Amino acid sequence: MKCYRILITLLLATISWPGAQAKGSQDRPPNIIVIMADDLGWGDIGANGAKLIKTPNIDRLAAQGIRLTSFYAGANVCTPSRAALMTGRYPMRSGMQHVVMPHSDYGLPQSEFTIAEMLHEAGYATGMVGKWHLGHRDEFWPTAHGFDEFTGVAYSNDMQPFDLYHHKTVVQSPAEQRELTDRYANAATDFISRHRAKPFFLYYAETFPHLPLAVPDSASGVSEAGLYGDVVEHLDEGIGRILAALQANGIADNTLVILTSDNGPWFEGDAGMFRGRKGGTHEGGFRVPFIARLPGAIAPGQVSQEMAMNIDILPTVAAFAGLKMPTDRTIDGRSLRGVLTKSEPSPHEVLFFFDGNDIAAVRDRRYRLVLSTFYRSFPVAFERFGMPLLFDLDKDPEERFSYLREQPDVAARLMARVGEMRAEVETLHKQAGNPFAPKDPSIPVGPVLSPDVRAHK
Repeated sequence: MKCYRILITLLLATISWPGAQAKGSQDRPPNIIVIMADDLGWGDIGANGAKLIKTPNIDRLAAQGIRLTSFYAGANVCTPSRAALMTGRYPMRSGMQHVVMPHSDYGLPQSEFTIAEMLHEAGYATGMVGKWHLGHRDEFWPTAHGFDEFTGVAYSNDMQPFDLYHHKTVVQSPAEQRELTDRYANAATDFISRHRAKPFFLYYAETFPHLPLAVPDSASGVSEAGLYGDVVEHLDEGIGRILAALQANGIADNTLVILTSDNGPWFEGDAGMFRGRKGGTHEGGFRVPFIARLPGAIAPGQVSQEMAMNIDILPTVAAFAGLKMPTDRTIDGRSLRGVLTKSEPSPHEVLFFFDGNDIAAVRDRRYRLVLSTFYRSFPVAFERFGMPLLFDLDKDPEERFSYLREQPDVAARLMARVGEMRAEVETLHKQAGNPFAPKDPSIPVGPVLSPDVRAHK
């Protein structure tokens, strides 16, 4: 058990829950499903304009709910973005600003409070399917952070050893990547069927379209966008199976479904009109798809340009579930319930974009101030040259031209906010680990787990 308890109030009997229309249950809180794709670009889905890739299930989800077109990942690479989603905090606050490698001995600290823990303490059944990538020791494993069940992999599919786990037990070694999406969809639909009678939280974190790409023979050669397109279209089929399972179990109308990606596209994929890709500091590295559906609460067919980030998912889920937020720590995220249900403006004045320990950019509702970028193999610190780039996202969402000369007051205002945030996190800097496997054979590589004991903190 944690050394502290967060007071959570779940009003099961006194509130008429938004969208609660599941068969035989009008007063239970909504089920929650968060779908996180890996390296899915903003422009890789039909709802955002994809031409060569077909995503009918994702597009239907968007038509039945709301699509945010200015939504950002919490970081430009895997681990920190996932930490941001799980905790509602900028990744530096949890010490997860760098990517966890198979030989890393750190992970999401026990002191962090995750979406799964919040909902588990409120009586939800909690399950995770897919890629974790927040540490692979006992104390960092999904079942140590509020999940009752876990079926998935420890980290990215380009890392070794790459095994498939059920809880803490290896069920396939190495994981057959062509089968992963189908296995994930099977596990997710099974979880939904087994828990349809009580509120549940499912975190569905796809391995793809992260490289290497793989699909079963039945899904090969079907897309106009090559193998990458095959992978995204097969991923869409898996999501379709999840949505069909909700419908078959009579709980689609009482389930909040959120879909997003952990960062922009890597070497393939479509960032839309936005400059840059995964790992970069421009829009294309951070801006990702976001769709939310909850019938009866979120009106269908909406599109919003209000800015938001995956740090907002935890407080948004708390708002829909009727839960109080923890008060013993800084939560950077804000509830998007008003944005999703009432067309309210963004709850943020500014959003920060971290690249490891550094604030690489900051934006308000119109302008984005970029402090550094990358050229070839080294970072370029515009700020040190006295020439950060100030982009007007209303006029130039592609970030082609800087308006620093024309808007010095805007730049000064945003730099002041950067200074405030830097002061908050200056003691949290952490050196990145060696990305290459150690030569020392005594250093363990891959998950180090005790026998399968599914206990919570």
